[in-house]
Amino acid sequence: MTGSWPRPFARFQISTLKESYLMMHRTLGFATTLSLLLSATNAMADRLPMDIPQLDRNQEITMALSAAPQELQADAGVYVLERSGFVLVRASHNGFNCLVERDTHVTAPVCYDAEGSRTTLQASLERARIMASGTAGPDADRMIDAEYHAGRLQPPAKPGIAYMLSRDFVRLDPKTGKATVLYPPHVMVYAPFLRNEDIGVPKQFVRSTTHVWVEASGKPDACLVFASAH
Repeated sequence: MTGSWPRPFARFQISTLKESYLMMHRTLGFATTLSLLLSATNAMADRLPMDIPQLDRNQEITMALSAAPQELQADAGVYVLERSGFVLVRASHNGFNCLVERDTHVTAPVCYDAEGSRTTLQASLERARIMASGTAGPDADRMIDAEYHAGRLQPPAKPGIAYMLSRDFVRLDPKTGKATVLYPPHVMVYAPFLRNEDIGVPKQFVRSTTHVWVEASGKPDACLVFASAH
């Protein structure tokens, strides 16, 4: 989900390149390993801005699907992030679509149902395309708000759910590769334009893990957040 709270549980303790190094170093000579890592780094730099987390494609697919309940994963569609934005790499056969949304140093796996895929997901795809062109996150958010205002993006027209059951909703330290948990596994129920004050949620309960609250309060992609025991 896009908005003021990055949507992009800390298993991601080591950067992708460090993991790759340890694996390759066991089987390859140092010179060969160094050459492969330099090539991989250059390839990823060509794909994405450097402050956006870089993921191996297989790792990204696995992480995206981890947002959904296990029974939905086999038939869910999957998007991966490339230099120009998200691309569909696996079509959905159950209406659900999963991806790892990104912000500056943040990974946020999420899986939208059919209604969310038709509406809120499209805003996420557009935001990624805007950021891939070099626009900063806050400016991208303002552009998305303008797209909603102009009617080119639509809020959900009926209730539905987006799953964020992954434990990889984290902020990565670019220097150490360590991850800080942003929020535990949870589900989101679409509630366009709903505000926390509309349902009596005081400020101290926003982002609570014990109370229901509204993410993107008052916006087209507002949703009720329920922390999960997953």
